[in-house]
Amino acid sequence: MTMLLLLFLLLISLNLVLSLNQEGLVLKKIKQSFDDPHEALSNWNNRDDTPCNWHGITCDSTASVYSVNLSYTKIAGPFPTLLCNLQNLSFISLSNNSINSSLPEEISACVNLQHLNLAQNFLVGPLPSSLSDLPDLRHLDLTGNNFSGDIPASLGRLPKLEVLSLVKNLFNGTIPSFLGNISTLKQLNLSDNPFTPSQIPPELGNLTHLEVLWLTRCNLVGQIPESLGMLQNLLDLDLAINSLHGPIPKSISNLSSVVQIEFYDNLLSGGLPAAMSNLKALRKWDVSKNHLNGTIQDELCGLSLESLDLFENQLEGTLPESITNSPNLYRLLLYDNRLTGELPKELGTNSPLTWLDVSKNQFSGNIPANLCAKGSLQRLYLISNLFTGQIPKSLGHCSSLNSIGMTGNRLSGEVPPAFWGLPHVYLLALAQNLFYGEISTMIQGASSLSLLLISENRFTGNIPDEIGSVENLTEFFGNDNQFTGPLPASLMKLSQLNMLDLHNNTLSGELPSRFRLLKDLNELNLANNELSGKIPTEIGSLTKLNALDLSGNLFSGNIPIELQDLELLKLNLSNNHLTGDLPPLYDKEIYRDSFLGNPGLCGDLPDFCHRDSSAAKSQVVVWLIRSIFVLTCLVFVVGVWKTFFGNGR
Repeated sequence: MTMLLLLFLLLISLNLVLSLNQEGLVLKKIKQSFDDPHEALSNWNNRDDTPCNWHGITCDSTASVYSVNLSYTKIAGPFPTLLCNLQNLSFISLSNNSINSSLPEEISACVNLQHLNLAQNFLVGPLPSSLSDLPDLRHLDLTGNNFSGDIPASLGRLPKLEVLSLVKNLFNGTIPSFLGNISTLKQLNLSDNPFTPSQIPPELGNLTHLEVLWLTRCNLVGQIPESLGMLQNLLDLDLAINSLHGPIPKSISNLSSVVQIEFYDNLLSGGLPAAMSNLKALRKWDVSKNHLNGTIQDELCGLSLESLDLFENQLEGTLPESITNSPNLYRLLLYDNRLTGELPKELGTNSPLTWLDVSKNQFSGNIPANLCAKGSLQRLYLISNLFTGQIPKSLGHCSSLNSIGMTGNRLSGEVPPAFWGLPHVYLLALAQNLFYGEISTMIQGASSLSLLLISENRFTGNIPDEIGSVENLTEFFGNDNQFTGPLPASLMKLSQLNMLDLHNNTLSGELPSRFRLLKDLNELNLANNELSGKIPTEIGSLTKLNALDLSGNLFSGNIPIELQDLELLKLNLSNNHLTGDLPPLYDKEIYRDSFLGNPGLCGDLPDFCHRDSSAAKSQVVVWLIRSIFVLTCLVFVVGVWKTFFGNGR
């Protein structure tokens, strides 16, 4: 009876093992070829009739596998050519893994394949010419591998190919003209390959179904072909970061469906193309970092743009008022041109501006009051222009701001109190203007402020104690103003501070104690003030300090010997009232200028006081008398000890 039961159980187990169909057995062999560190294939089980419920496997109504999708599973190993034994397989995606072989010629056995995605792996070598034997292939994505050599001519014979993405590989031939023969193409992405310097094949203009053309960083030279204007269905055109030169072709204005055009970082010249009003769908236009000249047309600014990047060119003239009508404009970057005139007064009224940069131009007039009307402005840069007037009070209520640059203008008046305390601003750069008044106590609300750059203005009054609440402050440049009063002790709370520069003010009083708390301080410049008292010895504990300038003050007393512990690249204590001896480390010619103008300092250097010979002799006599006294006492003690213990015996 027991033997019969065991035989029955054995037959059942054999039946379970043998129940897995042929395609399941193929997949089990493929599993054995992979390293699967995260056990993504752990449910590929022999006990199943079919693999249709296995992770990454999809079957049709006849239980035949048509899709294998193992993307992001962290599997590693060679490309599994056994996949081509799955006769109805039409979809393979192994992207974002560690497939680390070449792509074999045997891929041609996957005769029904329509979709092949091997992006972000470690595949190497040339592409197999046998890819042309996949008549139904529509989607080929090999992005982010190490394929090399030429793009094979066989790709031009794929009659149904719609997507070809070879981005970020090592292809080193030229972009072949035969790609213009793949009339079904909708996406052609070849960016980031070290192609041999060559021109854009004009044949690409034949791809009338093309929607996406990416040729960024492809070593392209020559001019942009007029034929690209024939791509009536194009949505995204990216030719950035190449060496294209010459004018932007007029035919670009024929791309009535295009949403995004990126020509930035080339050598393009001439003016912006005319008739841009035809580009009704255009939302992003980036021709920055070229050699374009001329003016910004009203037609361009009248489009419903979301992003307009024209920076680092040679554009002239004014910014058209029509830019204010764009309901979607969130990014406007015009810096480093030759633009003049005033910014449109209504700029920002109708647009959700988040980033405005018009630095390094010749804009003048007032800052528009409605830049933050939609409450979304984050970055505002107006650096190096000719702006005048005051900062609009409305910007003091723009809580979305995180970075402000207004350095190098002719702005004046008092800074709105609330502007000092914007909670998300990490950079506040107001230097080189004509601002006056005091730093508002509302600065205590600037919880994100890291860089406070307000030098070369006319600020007055005390530096408020509330500045000690700005815990993230790393750099404070307030030099060349008219600040008065003592340095607030609350500054010592700024444990992340690495640069403090308040030179050329009228600060007075003694330096606060607890300098040791500024453990990250790298530069301290308080030169040319009216500070007095002793130099705190705690400065010598600031191990990261490499520049110390306290010159032109009223400091007195000795130079702390602890300063010798610092590895200073710059030291200037000149023109104070310091006395005593120079620390030995600094009593050298290379430091001479660091201590000039302190008549009471003594050392071996020229222009410093020296002890006279009689004083030196007196010191020697005192030293001899002390030595004789100590020696006499020692002899006396030894004699008493011997006498006492000798009698004791």
